[in-house]
Amino acid sequence: MRVVPEVRSPPVADLQGDWQHPLMRYVLALLIFLGGCGSSERFDSQRWRNADLETRERANMVGSLIKARRLDGMDRASVVALLGEPTPTDKWDGSEMIYVLGPDGSMFPIDNEWLLIELDQQGRVAGYQVRPD
Repeated sequence: MRVVPEVRSPPVADLQGDWQHPLMRYVLALLIFLGGCGSSERFDSQRWRNADLETRERANMVGSLIKARRLDGMDRASVVALLGEPTPTDKWDGSEMIYVLGPDGSMFPIDNEWLLIELDQQGRVAGYQVRPD
């Protein structure tokens, strides 16, 4: 009878928690790289107002606008001064101010992304969100 030696690779559990392992360092570097590959650009009011709505120019700036919380507590006139007039649409009932951000970020974009702004009873920004069609 011939005995064949068993070849075993290290179990996955042996790699968990061992960040010194070359594979784990590679995976971590890849995740950091991919996390930093977003198309976020600094918000610029003039560029926003003049953006070609067939591109993702607004979509690329909206993250910085939201992160800076520039809309918080603004009245309607101040939002219009910053972003321009809202996009005319009947797509989102119940949202007072709606801005098209451009085509969604998929490989074959058929929908748009939108910035929906809610106002409180005093006409100030109470909330906002980015939504796809």
